[in-house]
Amino acid sequence: MEINMKNKWHIILYLAILCFFALSFFKYENYIAPGFEIAMFIWVFIIGSVSLYYYTKNEDNHHKVALIIILLFGITCVFLTPIDDVSDEQEHFVRSEIVSTGQVLTDYVPIPNTTVNGYKTIESVTLLGENAGKNVFATDVDDSKISFTPSYFNSAFSQNPFYSYLPQAIGILMAKLLDLNAIWLLWLGRIFNLALYAGIVTFAIRKTPIMKFPMLIVSILPLAIYQAASLSVDGMFSALAILAFAYFLYFYKTPKIKWSDLGIFYIAIILCGLLKTPFLALSLLLFLVPGDHFESKNQNIISKAAILLALIIGLVWGGYSTSVLGNSWRGEFFASHHVNATEQMTYLLSHPSFAVERFFNVFSQFPTIAERFFYFSNDVRNYSSLLMAILYLLFFVIFSLVYPLDEKFEIKTRAKGLLIGFLIYVGVIGVQYLTWASVGAESVINGVFGRYFMPLLIFVPLVINTDFFEYDRETLSLLFLTIAVSFISGMILLTVSVKY
Repeated sequence: MEINMKNKWHIILYLAILCFFALSFFKYENYIAPGFEIAMFIWVFIIGSVSLYYYTKNEDNHHKVALIIILLFGITCVFLTPIDDVSDEQEHFVRSEIVSTGQVLTDYVPIPNTTVNGYKTIESVTLLGENAGKNVFATDVDDSKISFTPSYFNSAFSQNPFYSYLPQAIGILMAKLLDLNAIWLLWLGRIFNLALYAGIVTFAIRKTPIMKFPMLIVSILPLAIYQAASLSVDGMFSALAILAFAYFLYFYKTPKIKWSDLGIFYIAIILCGLLKTPFLALSLLLFLVPGDHFESKNQNIISKAAILLALIIGLVWGGYSTSVLGNSWRGEFFASHHVNATEQMTYLLSHPSFAVERFFNVFSQFPTIAERFFYFSNDVRNYSSLLMAILYLLFFVIFSLVYPLDEKFEIKTRAKGLLIGFLIYVGVIGVQYLTWASVGAESVINGVFGRYFMPLLIFVPLVINTDFFEYDRETLSLLFLTIAVSFISGMILLTVSVKY
């Protein structure tokens, strides 16, 4: 690879940060036989260097750079992340396999020879689930052929819409048709899910006329790639939110908005909102668009009135999803922990001072939520990184403050953006508090994880970016991208250290 002397420094910086993370995460016992750790260190250095080199040759094609980075690091995560190790992946796996059979809705049926209900799947899915958290070197279950013997699992995310499992289902169906080993049910499902995330994000960055680089940085957040390279629906949710934001930026700069673009904007928001209801508030971004950018006064009125339709669709789906939420292990959990949304709301209304305290907790608990951006796997006790969380928070705040945006947003626009972002942030915490916390619980972050807020990061540079500094955009872009890629690499080195 030819590297221009002018750009050689970013490879040296990347290697230095990589060494820092490797030494920080490397376990003492691995020094005895560090072969795999060394091999993965070399691998991430290669794909990271390729990504950075590709950027130096395609600085004006941020969407292509995003595609390359997401695919290179995402494919690595597909095969490296242990079996069903991503948060709730076993449950997503069951639902994905059910959708692969053509079922739109799931049937909660009695499990034979038991007194409980569950969801019918195939034996290979449940056998892999029994080995959750193990890598492919630690079990032989991955080497067996796919077993289609009926099997049952107690939960299958029946509250999620079926379309969020279509890419995973296509991968699983392909593994079945090709008669591959059982592990390919998981791997091909992950690959198709990753491909969808990469495709939507690439299109979004290409569509937006401004803030392309900030959108690139947000889309390659380590947790975003980690989730996209799994069977989780969080990859699709994040991609759709990023797409909706890209269309808002397109409307903000486009003199005459087309009805077809408004349609795509709303489709993205509704599909995203059915997965995470508070993100329906992204539709409020239309109030930030200059009024003279709409084709007519009627288009302006109708497009904003459609916000109510989106909210109605979300509320209707929310009622259905809540009704089936207990058709899983959650039902027993809710009963034993006194979780009831109606009673929780009644309690808050009858104890206003307590409700006010809970509201202000959303501010005091922000550091914990930020730390959870670097919670990987179900077992967060030994698979998270406070070090990466602190360093990334510093990195992203500095980036958002000083990176020169190609659009100078007015104070009024920033204030509205801050309000919308805050509404979504509080909404996510509020929904989780109503549906997961015991009635009268002190903590407002029970069941709240950083991955629920990933798309909100794009609001940060819009709101806090300052014009006080003047830096060379080309130099800053390469510097920030180098650091961002280093964090993705650090996540992979953490996986190797903990799981291998």
